Amino acid sequence: MTTLPADWLTHGLLDAEYQKYVILAYLQAVQQNFSADKLCPDLPDLRQRYAESQQFLTNKGSLSAAFPKKISHVNPGPPPRIEYRPEQTDTGYLADVDDILSFVLPRFGKLLGQGHQRWADIAGSLALEPVGLQPLRPDEGYLFLHVSNQAETRIYQFTLTLYADHEPGGRWVKVQFVESTRRSLANTFENMKLALLRRNRQLPNPAAFALETRQNYPVEETLLPIAKSLLATVC
Repeated sequence: MTTLPADWLTHGLLDAEYQKYVILAYLQAVQQNFSADKLCPDLPDLRQRYAESQQFLTNKGSLSAAFPKKISHVNPGPPPRIEYRPEQTDTGYLADVDDILSFVLPRFGKLLGQGHQRWADIAGSLALEPVGLQPLRPDEGYLFLHVSNQAETRIYQFTLTLYADHEPGGRWVKVQFVESTRRSLANTFENMKLALLRRNRQLPNPAAFALETRQNYPVEETLLPIAKSLLATVC
């Protein structure tokens, strides 16, 4: 994963042309991952960089507005009006920042929109279904991840924590890989759940959900993050 450091805009000696080169390389790497349906961790990272850039632009405007001002002209009117000019104008440094932000914000926004749309398209193609009877508070349990044209089913144990505004679905979901097993007529999702119940007495009444997909999307980069957001929504 190609990333931008948290202080990418102000780190070191500012060179607008070099920064643009770095940004284009970052965006190209993210675009390639999106094209391969690898959405994470690039999508949340891009979202954060876009928000940081917007916030920096807002803060810079507030800083400029706070500069001391001198009277530049008195218009006798009517009505009379006093015009001011700031004592300090943008330095070359701030001008370079403006140049970079003007360059990066529309590109961040466009690619972010593409990533969000791809996330929505993939999430809309998935089916998250409960397995067996569900507890009244399904805050922890098992997730069965299955690709329709394959026999293997990946099993995860999940736990939902307190609400988190920055997470998809509004809650933070922790998942831990348990095992892989083969799904068959004799080994259904319900039978997998029963086997887990017998082996793990610490979860006597767990929730269980199956996420099936017809497409073989990347598991760690796409299926699991989307599954976590779906779990946060239904649990």
